[in-house]
Order: sequence, then structure tokens, then C-alpha cells
Amino acid sequence: MFKKYLVPFLLFSVSLFMVIGCGDDDPTKPEPINEFNLVAAVGDVYFTSYTTTQSASGVNTAISAVADNLDDGNTANDPYIIDYRAAADYADGHIMGAVNFPLSDLMSKVADGTVPMDKKILNVCYSGQTASAATAVLNMLGYDAQNLLFGMCSVDTSISGTDKWLAQIAADEHAGDLTSTASTTTDTYEFPTLNTGKETAEEIIKDQFQASGWTISANDVWDNPSNYFIINYWPTDHYTTPGHIPGAYQFTPKSSLKTTEMLNLLPTDKTVVVYCYTGQTSAQVATYLRMLGYDAKSLLYGTNGFAYNAAGYTSGRYTAPAPGTYDAILVK
Repeated sequence: MFKKYLVPFLLFSVSLFMVIGCGDDDPTKPEPINEFNLVAAVGDVYFTSYTTTQSASGVNTAISAVADNLDDGNTANDPYIIDYRAAADYADGHIMGAVNFPLSDLMSKVADGTVPMDKKILNVCYSGQTASAATAVLNMLGYDAQNLLFGMCSVDTSISGTDKWLAQIAADEHAGDLTSTASTTTDTYEFPTLNTGKETAEEIIKDQFQASGWTISANDVWDNPSNYFIINYWPTDHYTTPGHIPGAYQFTPKSSLKTTEMLNLLPTDKTVVVYCYTGQTSAQVATYLRMLGYDAKSLLYGTNGFAYNAAGYTSGRYTAPAPGTYDAILVK
């Protein structure tokens, strides 16, 4: 896998270059380490190369793409499944073989070797958004990680806490409020400065990862849009049709966030809100931006959560599973 082999090499080679480089005035004195550049070098690779297809290989993989593999009687080819839900809800029902711990424990589980480097990691939560944050940091650390699209809400809605998506798409408050009027900006900003004291991208990423504070509700954004720098993380044609939150700027997935593209348009004195169709990809992006030192948040549930029935909107809609569809891979 690309992430499994290239990212660790990148972490090593970039950090080594920064550490051993010599200053112009004193050839014996190492160059100061630019921590932002080390992390951004990893992000420039990962956030332009991942795939979000709902297949067994995409970072946002659907339960239908992995269920047969989980039910084939061969545990040797199963992913290592991490379930980040509350312990009581995990006990009420979970995918066979899944281990349970909170997102706040992820870095300690990485440090002690609990999370294996030699297996695919399938991250699972209620809606797919917390698991997406885990997927971002693990892939940037060189793991081969995926998020279960729509989380346990896509597996069995009779389990405690799996009605979250149904409640969101029922609201649909802003289906008629999207605009096709483009917002543009030429304002640029200096990149944030990181001062963790760490010397490699891997160490900085682990130190900068935040397990909380990275989400925001649709109501907060729609009620106070001027408080935020809003990123519509969609292709250009979807930005126009079905439209976007008024004032949102269009950033093209797998392109715009590179340091050589539009990353310097992000303000360092304002909260950056990222939204996509489902909140899964934007959770990855917000997690990464926070590692870089931005005050970034992912809009919960994406467009599904505030404009599910918007005219022309067809991408990534949540659909509840039929009862009993995935009982063969569940412990209840």
C-alpha cells in the first residue's frame, strides 16, 4: 500500500534533511527545525493521493464492501477493527473482533504497539466522523487505515446510538438555502508556527493530534457564518450545483490544500470550518489542519445534516440498513 511504505520513508527523509542541514554562517550548527514544514510535507502527499471510493480500498469504505470478508470464516484476512463508541453502546452491539477504546486513547495505543502496523485498520464510531479523525492521523503515521462510512449507523439501527444519521437527515433545515454565487479571496497568510520541540514529522503529528474540539454543528455555522472561514470541500461543479453555504470558499479535494496551492489562504486568526457531503472527509481535513496549528473544525454530518433534500444533491447520501442485513458479523 502507498501509505504503508511511502509515508514512513517521507517522515524519515524529510526530518533527516532538516536535522542535518547546516547554517550558512556556522557550518557546524544545524538548521532550526521547521515543524510546520515537516507535517505539511506528509499532508501534501496524503491529502493528494488518498481515495474516498466506497470500496474495500477507499478510506471511506462502506460496510457492504467489507462484510463478506468479515464473514468468510478466515480471521487472518480481517482488518484490525477499532470501535470508538462508548463502552455501553459497544456492549449493546459491535462488529465481531472489534476492540473498544476512546479516541483519546489512540496515541497511547499506537505508542504501546496495540495498533498493529502489519494489518489494515478499520476505524468505527457512531456516524463515521470520529473514526475519520482517527483514519487521518493513522494514515499520516504510515498505517493502512480506513473509516467505516456512516459508522455503526450503516450497520444496524437497533443498536444504542445508531439513530444519529436518521435524526440529522430528518431535520433538513437548509435544503433551499444553498447559493451558487461564488466567494473568492486573494488574502494570504503566513503559515502557523509549531513549537512542540519534537524533531520528526511522526513525533510532531502524534503530539499535535487532538481527540476533541474539532467539530461544529450546522446551526452554529448557519447562524453566524461571518464568524468563520468556511471551506466547501467539493469539486467545482458541485459547488455551483446544488450550491453551497453562502460565503463558503471552494477547495477542490486532493488538490487545493497543498502548501503550494491554497493552504496559505487559510487565516490564522479565525476559525476554519470545513464541510463535505457527509462530514467524513472534512473530519480528516480538520484533523490535519489542527495538526498544522490552525483553529479548524469539521461541520458535523456535512450537507447530509442540513440539506439532505437539496435540489441536485446526490452525493454521499445516508441510507439506513434493512433490519438484520449484517447480523452475521455482529455481536449483540
